[in-house]
This record gives sequence, structure tokens and C-alpha cells, in this order.
Amino acid sequence: MKRLFFAAALLSALGARAESALFIGDSLTGAKTAATNEDLPSVLAHLAAARSHAFTFSQAIDLGEPLQTNWDAGIPQPFLTGATKWDFISYQELSTLPTSNAKVFDATAIQTYEPSLQQSLSSSGQVLLFENWGLVDFSPFASRAADVAALDASYASLSAQLTVPNSIAPIGQAFEAVFATRPESYLIVPDGKHPTDLAIYLNACVFYALIFHESPVGLPALYVPAADAAFLQGVAEQVTATAPVADAGPAADAGSPDAGAVGDAGAPDDAGAPDDAGAPEDAGTPAAGAGPAAPGSQGCSAAGAGWLAALAALTVWRRKPRAAWYR
Repeated sequence: MKRLFFAAALLSALGARAESALFIGDSLTGAKTAATNEDLPSVLAHLAAARSHAFTFSQAIDLGEPLQTNWDAGIPQPFLTGATKWDFISYQELSTLPTSNAKVFDATAIQTYEPSLQQSLSSSGQVLLFENWGLVDFSPFASRAADVAALDASYASLSAQLTVPNSIAPIGQAFEAVFATRPESYLIVPDGKHPTDLAIYLNACVFYALIFHESPVGLPALYVPAADAAFLQGVAEQVTATAPVADAGPAADAGSPDAGAVGDAGAPDDAGAPDDAGAPEDAGTPAAGAGPAAPGSQGCSAAGAGWLAALAALTVWRRKPRAAWYR
């Protein structure tokens, strides 16, 4: 126990943060890279460890299902009892539901999830509304721009209605910034909806900026070519630098993993549940996680391992923030 306190003190002195997050969603969160077989939260943990931040996470993923079905299956409830206080909870709905059925989108978030989210956040925690990206097939909208505008409006409306502290994670905006100079295939696989390896890295960079209040520029490329990593880091910085981000407050306990993590617990992969466009959410998705995660699975970056990691962090050069809101 003394070692944990010592580690936390050293991390604080170095400017490192200790944060915890719960990810609730489907394959847009849980899709895995072909290069490393890791999903967004796992990639994010590597990025956090590279700058000596302590990061613990758990997942409540129901592949191919809307969040109401996720709830009805009892998947997120073990993480939302209030016993664990999360610094961040990522809330990600089925790809097209925010625009195809805004009433259900709002009702699920406000009536089904919000009371449990409220009691499960730390005193300074917040919900991050994972803004879905526009799919390749933008029907029934007349254009991709119209689809994206509808998504933006739907998330802004929900954010304003929620009483739980929340921010929009501008994933969709990041995709559009990339598409200004890159084809859709750069971020979206041939099924027209799921993320490529590059997109998963981009999403992790966006979440990194929001959770750690620090520019993602200069993070390690991991499995991504260096030029692509630098480009995606710049996009993530661009879309998050102007986003309102609440101060996360005191660092969380570096040893605060949820002991009962069961990401994808009991959820069949690609169960054939149709999304609102009539196509299965996970139909044909490559490297999206071929089966449920093992019960008790959870993540923790290297900085949370104890006092030795904290001592090692003394040698790490700390980058200064690149934008005013990174604090």
C-alpha cells in the first residue's frame, strides 16, 4: 500500500495523470486492428503508458447491438453499480441510430443509462459521448454532408439534455477532417462502416487528448506508419483543441481497476441484429473481435504497475501542452 501511495505521489509530481474509463458500445469501439488485434481502449492504454500516465479501463461491449439491447442483456450493469467510480465513461450508440431514430437515441441515454452513469462517475468525472462517424452509405440523406450535419445536431441535442457531466468526443468530426484530403477507404473498411487500423489509432488519439488534457502530437506511432501517425495526431489535436473539456480534477487512484470486467460478456459476435439501415452492425467486419472477451478482462497501462514504473518515469521528458485547453 505504501508503494502505491509513493507511486501516486511521484506520478503527480511529474505531471502524469491517473485516469480510469469504462467503454460502453458496440463494434465501433470494440473493432480490433489487423496489425495487433487490439481495440481502441487497448491502443489508448499504449499511448497513455508512453507518457507515463496510469490508465485503467473496462469494457461493456455488445457487438452489433444498440445500447438498449446491451442494457437488456445485463452487460453494462456490473460496471455501473456505483462501487467503482469512473473518471470517464464512453457512451457509444449503434452507428445510424442517432439519426434514424433520435427519440430512441435520447430515451436510451436519458431514461435507461443516465441514472446509473451519474452514480458511477467520480466526483469530477464525465461522460464522453462517442460521436459516430458518417457511413459510406449516407442514405436516406441526400449527401454525406447532410448525414454528418444530422449526426452533429443529434449529439448536440442529447448533450444539452443530459444532466450528467458530459462532453462530445468528436470522432465524427475527426473523420471528416481526414476525408478532406484522404479517401473514405483510409478510415472505413470495405463493409462501409467499420474502422480501419488507421481509424482505430485516430480514435485513440482523440480520446487521449480528451482524457489526459494533452496534445496527442508526438505520441508513438505504434503499429501505424510514422507519416500517417503524425497526420492523424494532428487531426486529433485539431478537433479537440477547441472542444470544451471539463477539468478532470485530482488524479484517480492508480490502482483502481474494476475487478469484474467482462467486456463482450456473453455477446455473440455478429449476431445478425440489424441496425436501423437494415444491415447488421457487424456484418463482415474484419478483425472486429471474433468472439467475446474473457470474463474478468480489463486494461491497465504500465504507469499504474507500481512504484518502479513511477521511478522509471523520472527519466521521461515531459512535453509541454500545445494548446491552451490542455492543462
